[in-house]
Amino acid sequence: MRILVVDDEPPIMTLCLKVLGRLGHEVEGVTAGEEAVSKLAGAPVDLLVVDYKMPGVNGFEVVRRARALRPGIKVVLITGRGTREVLSEAIEGKFDGILVKPFTPEELAHTVTAALA
Repeated sequence: MRILVVDDEPPIMTLCLKVLGRLGHEVEGVTAGEEAVSKLAGAPVDLLVVDYKMPGVNGFEVVRRARALRPGIKVVLITGRGTREVLSEAIEGKFDGILVKPFTPEELAHTVTAALA
């Protein structure tokens, strides 16, 4: 599967690329929302793993644009803010998975595998 990871934190990006690559997925990472939207416009992606809070375009806006470009795309949201408001908005956004930072490699692998099932 082709996965695009969008996160502005280098340690999170490194973790995601390693874990998802080891699972056999084709994984690419970008650090900004606008860059993610450009990538999505250019090539098909099966799963978007996106951070909620980033400079510029936030994760929810990236997802809104991604679904306009690729209606069937699966989405896993990463958030460091597991507040009731963010999680409610995430549930309403019908994400295929939610990861609250900090998360383990095992939690990432399980969430992505479940989202793609």
